[in-house]
Amino acid sequence: MNTADLPDTKNHGDEPANVYLIGFMACGKTRIGKLIARKLARPFLDTDEMIVRKTGMPIPEIFEKWGESRFREIEKEIVSQVAGLRGRIVALGGGAVLDPGNWELLDLSGTIICLSYPPEIIEERAARSRQRPLLNQESGRERKERIRSLLESRESVYRKADLLLHLNQEVDARRVAAAIIGFLGKPE
Repeated sequence: MNTADLPDTKNHGDEPANVYLIGFMACGKTRIGKLIARKLARPFLDTDEMIVRKTGMPIPEIFEKWGESRFREIEKEIVSQVAGLRGRIVALGGGAVLDPGNWELLDLSGTIICLSYPPEIIEERAARSRQRPLLNQESGRERKERIRSLLESRESVYRKADLLLHLNQEVDARRVAAAIIGFLGKPE
């Protein structure tokens, strides 16, 4: 899809624009997105869950069988599909916005909100799950360094968000959701 052919739907039409939650893995995008969707009575989508449904495989298996590049191709298809919808609250995988075409689609069709935590908190949260293929090979110090390296490489993209919420400590997801709803100009 050529993004030059897309109309700017961010602030037009009867239905509200999408709200996209981006950020590094384990920052709570899905949990917070579901809370926002419930409060605003809007549909919630998770692009990683959509990829799992489309392929019939968990994400680590996709990485193992087909590699990261094929995963990113599928992710790009899903992002294009979601950007064509309206009124959704959408949690995206941590690397989805690294593709400039994905970023353009998201920016044209909604408000982009980035959730960010320090590497130490991310590492603690990510350690609770084996569903993080970019971190599954490392542990301890190597994992923390991998997180720092990935964060640094993504920082310039994440900073382009309409709202960047950098949380320096664990914060209750309901408080984060309320802050985002406030930013969106909606009463809680």
